[in-house]
Amino acid sequence: MLLKALRLWAWPVLAVFLGLAAASPAAARNVSVLVDAKDGTVLRADGANALWYPASLTKMMTAFLVFEAAKAGKLHFADKIVVSANAAGQSPTKFGLKSGQKITVEQALTAMIVVSGNDAAVALAEAIGGSEERFAQMMTETAHRIGMTRSEFRNASGLPHAGQVTTARDMAELAMHILEGYPEHYHFFSKRSVTIAGRTQQSVNGILSSYQGADGMKTGFTCGSGYNLVASAKRNGRRLIGVVLGGSNRGERASLMTQLLNAGFSQPASVKPKLKDMAIKVAAEDQGPPPTLLKGGDCDKRVAEDGNSTITSTARISGWGVVFGAFPQKALAESTIATMKTKLKGTIKKGRPAIIQRTWEGLTRYSALLVGLDQAEAGKACKKVWAENGYCLALSPAVLSNPDAEWR
Repeated sequence: MLLKALRLWAWPVLAVFLGLAAASPAAARNVSVLVDAKDGTVLRADGANALWYPASLTKMMTAFLVFEAAKAGKLHFADKIVVSANAAGQSPTKFGLKSGQKITVEQALTAMIVVSGNDAAVALAEAIGGSEERFAQMMTETAHRIGMTRSEFRNASGLPHAGQVTTARDMAELAMHILEGYPEHYHFFSKRSVTIAGRTQQSVNGILSSYQGADGMKTGFTCGSGYNLVASAKRNGRRLIGVVLGGSNRGERASLMTQLLNAGFSQPASVKPKLKDMAIKVAAEDQGPPPTLLKGGDCDKRVAEDGNSTITSTARISGWGVVFGAFPQKALAESTIATMKTKLKGTIKKGRPAIIQRTWEGLTRYSALLVGLDQAEAGKACKKVWAENGYCLALSPAVLSNPDAEWR
């Protein structure tokens, strides 16, 4: 059976078959695998068994458990679920769901896939597992059951966790299970937008529009993982599944996937070995921990977890925020935040300082913010600053998480 064909293999054997050189995960910039969805033929592979951080590719497994629960009659897509404070408070990227808001399972699933909403992912996890922790256990159990032997899950969203790992091969395994086991639900991965309570957001998956024949799957990014992508494309009745882990930016990720798919569509499937023919063994060069890929900018800054220290990574920003300007020196940003915290004492009850470094056309600036606020607090803070002729801009969670937002 095709789904049972996806198993771990001895990389030296695969290298002989494919004529490829194995890449050490410690040295690899990225890893990849390309599979013919019809029969599991491996068309291309490079470091496909190396451990990697999945980032938001994790949401593919979250979706798979939703599909299984629906098939078992444990929930229906029209069922309403209540967004918990825990789900609403997840770090970006998120849709912007509010604590206590009621949405359908279908809306949560769409928001999770289309805009990679961490809040939607946790809402689904809590609805199915009772808690995200229990749901993560279910994810790992399911992964091992379907043959994702090297994958471990610790949360439903893909937010960084040292114990949450996968491989390019395992993600191809999952993609094939979704395509073969739940073809009626594959359309969720093809959607270009999602609307909830009158608010619409567009897909974050650029490959859907940039590659002819691409019709779905998922993107992912953390500093540890780099830019990840699982894509499925169909041309002339033939469907391929590509997995790229560790691109250095969105453009490179798309370029690597385009090259991978183009190479696959240009060659016949029958001349390559199938995954079922590979030995169940992980080669020595694919052992070891996953790499931490990206350096520089936000990815080169250590973020304290004590809840009080200054945030320096946009990946850690949550809630509403207020920005007081962008400064040529970090010290000026720090002093501005200190001044504003004193002025706003009594106006806001919470708020963490954040300094985000950005370089534009050769000029480096440090944006000074207070984040982790609710909407009312952000509004009150800016009104008080404006009353004293100061600069203040209230930023919604969606704007804070938008890499192209002008405040940056």
